[in-house]
Amino acid sequence: MGLQMNAVHLSYVVHVLGITGAVMVLVWNIYFRGGLAWESSNKNLIFNVHPVLMLIGLVIMGGEAIISYKALPFQKAEKKLIHLILHAIALILGIIGIYMAFKNHNESGIANLYSLHSWLGIGIIVLYGVQWIYGFVIFFYPGGTDDLRRESVPWHALFGMFIYILVVANSALGFLEKLTFLESSGIEKYGSEAFLVNFTAIVAILYGTFVLLTALSRSPAEDHHHSYSAI
Repeated sequence: MGLQMNAVHLSYVVHVLGITGAVMVLVWNIYFRGGLAWESSNKNLIFNVHPVLMLIGLVIMGGEAIISYKALPFQKAEKKLIHLILHAIALILGIIGIYMAFKNHNESGIANLYSLHSWLGIGIIVLYGVQWIYGFVIFFYPGGTDDLRRESVPWHALFGMFIYILVVANSALGFLEKLTFLESSGIEKYGSEAFLVNFTAIVAILYGTFVLLTALSRSPAEDHHHSYSAI
């Protein structure tokens, strides 16, 4: 049973927060951190790609994928395809984002996988991939039996929201970790960059909160049936 709130109306807040978060993380890494680069003698520019892709990918695109069933004015088959594609984009950006963190560490002589943030990140990307593959095989192609799809729907949705909560929590943990490093390296604790990083993390948390509220809210009248069928 969904919350007695209109999912479409809540989705407007999601979109605004998503755009705000994307702009903030880009301003931080381009204006304050010097820019983005795939290859550079300044290895920090390589790392800067990581928070940009993780926030825009797993948090924002992943959130948009979750609310697509409740907020888009399309037929179920079209929304299912959008849901699948947005999650695929989120997964790809997340994989590239993690690769860029490893690339920065390897080229800078920094150890990998030493923090809780990095451990959770690897676990999350694996779970996200498993969830996407299962959804593709069971609900898209080749498609499971009617009984299997019907039984899988609540678990697929529940597991997806669990993974997304982990995504948002680990995003906040990542902002905290990076800001701690920066402050220990000399940036002002009450400076504009520190405030920007903290507020970006808050926007990410608010975005995730409204994604979950939208997913749990009342969908448009024509979509009160929640079964997934194979395309």
